[in-house]
Amino acid sequence: MSSTQQKRVKKSNPSYISSIISVSLILFVLGIIASFFLQSAKLSQSVKENIALQLVLEDKLNESDIFQFSEQLKTNPYVKESEIFTKEDAALMMKEDLGEDFVQTIGYNPLPNAIILHLNAAYSVPDSLLWIKEDLLASGNVQAVNYDELLLSNISAFTSKFLLALLVFLAILLVISFIIIDSTIKLAMFSKRFIIRSMQLVGATRWFITKPFVLRAIFNGLLSAILAAVLLLASIYLIESYIIELSVFKEALDFLYIFGALVSIGLLVSLISTFFAVRKYLRMKLDELY
Repeated sequence: MSSTQQKRVKKSNPSYISSIISVSLILFVLGIIASFFLQSAKLSQSVKENIALQLVLEDKLNESDIFQFSEQLKTNPYVKESEIFTKEDAALMMKEDLGEDFVQTIGYNPLPNAIILHLNAAYSVPDSLLWIKEDLLASGNVQAVNYDELLLSNISAFTSKFLLALLVFLAILLVISFIIIDSTIKLAMFSKRFIIRSMQLVGATRWFITKPFVLRAIFNGLLSAILAAVLLLASIYLIESYIIELSVFKEALDFLYIFGALVSIGLLVSLISTFFAVRKYLRMKLDELY
């Protein structure tokens, strides 16, 4: 080997710091967008589950019947929770609004008993509400089902379009991230092409040459994901402490989802890019390495 080649081999000592930092920053941006998408989805779910259906009950039902019907409703897959709202509760609320006791004025309480129903988010869409309304009316215990159809329709349309747009943006960003990470790793591997050639010239097998680079790629990918997760947690903590209360990772499981995704992306792209980069330089002729 010439003196020029020896100098180039010496200059190609492993230096993964820039690669790790670059991949960490890319994964950090992905983590920010993924966290925003996760919180948007949870907010959408919360809004849909807060939409209330008022079930106006038949006058024939007594207190025991109302309670049994309320418990029966809870067994339906579309029901998140049900709350009994008696005619006495309604009269008390109207008294507070009017500032006078209308029951004493007219001599009786004309208001009906009702049940306030909250649905699971998956069923809080116009199409589902149609058959749910028919199902409730068919029970024989409900006179009418009241809810704000226009509000429900607007919320459903907006959240669907918003989440779809955010998901498309996340997918595009994911593809771009894959390309950038792949280019970063291949650039780092370019500086080690002479080391790969030297190992090949002394008779090392392809797997023997590839193995240390693959193991290093696993370590780098995992380290990059951990650094990205630390940056993500620190950024969200600072934002929530000094700017606005977001409660992004109120549940530990939310962070585990994001962290798992970052680790998977970091490991997958690092492994694939490193493996094919090594194989590429193994197939190249000596003159092509310069």
